[in-house]
Amino acid sequence: MSLLFDTRDGKFDTRRVETFSDAVLAVAITLMVLRIAPPVARDGQSVGDLFWNETVPDVIYFLITFVVIVLFWIHHHDNFTLLPRRMSAQALWLNMGFLACICLLPFGLEFFSQENATVLTVAVYAGLMAVATIFLGALGRIARGSWEAGAFIGAAVFLLAIPFAPLLGGWCLMVWWIDVPIDRLVRRHRARQAARTP
Repeated sequence: MSLLFDTRDGKFDTRRVETFSDAVLAVAITLMVLRIAPPVARDGQSVGDLFWNETVPDVIYFLITFVVIVLFWIHHHDNFTLLPRRMSAQALWLNMGFLACICLLPFGLEFFSQENATVLTVAVYAGLMAVATIFLGALGRIARGSWEAGAFIGAAVFLLAIPFAPLLGGWCLMVWWIDVPIDRLVRRHRARQAARTP
């Protein structure tokens, strides 16, 4: 148990942890794309109808999630460039919490897309994204020495999709696109701060 709360640097090779993390992110993306199946005609429905009603929404959900994971990966990489060569156990466990959320994303996406985007399915999927964002923000706090508002704003943006589920169905995920300009603003602010630091 002391390993969990040990904040001293020097326990784990940061490069190995980053490589492992990159592999987990790649596998999660692969599992999500493998769930997209070509339409097969059944019960008198045409392949074209099935394509537009089932395959296209699955591809859109995948692409939205893919963009989010790419943003996660960019922030993860930024955090790791600031961590010491040998990271603390605390940083390792925060990273593992982030990766656990990433590992659950294929389940969250499957659950979300199999049902008709109920409040529960959106809450599970958006909740995974929000918790991953908080873990990544906590890792960033260790790397930078302070919390960034972007972690909390990002988590709030993910959760913002939940109340839109009854109105918009699966399209409620489109709310997440507002995170892209927010992410740009956070990155610009970070770059300006870095430029001012001697």
